[in-house]
Amino acid sequence: MAWYCVIIVDGEPRAARAVDFVTELRSAFRHAGKPREAEAFINRGSASRFTFLLSPAAATLADGLLGRYGASACEQAPNLSRYAPLPL
Repeated sequence: MAWYCVIIVDGEPRAARAVDFVTELRSAFRHAGKPREAEAFINRGSASRFTFLLSPAAATLADGLLGRYGASACEQAPNLSRYAPLPL
């Protein structure tokens, strides 16, 4: 599976939607036994959106979230230098 990107933009109840996404992602992570290879990252560099990146392992355990939050597969592994780890 590829890396996946979830973008939550202005025009939505952005903060609440981001909290819901992170809460559901953490729940899936716990239910999967907290696999070490599952990683998530966040970039809040833009005032108008939250961008989340999910490693292939995190995307696999959060498969149901991908569609609900409009995730898209990354064509190549992302440059993580602009992102902060998101504790799961």
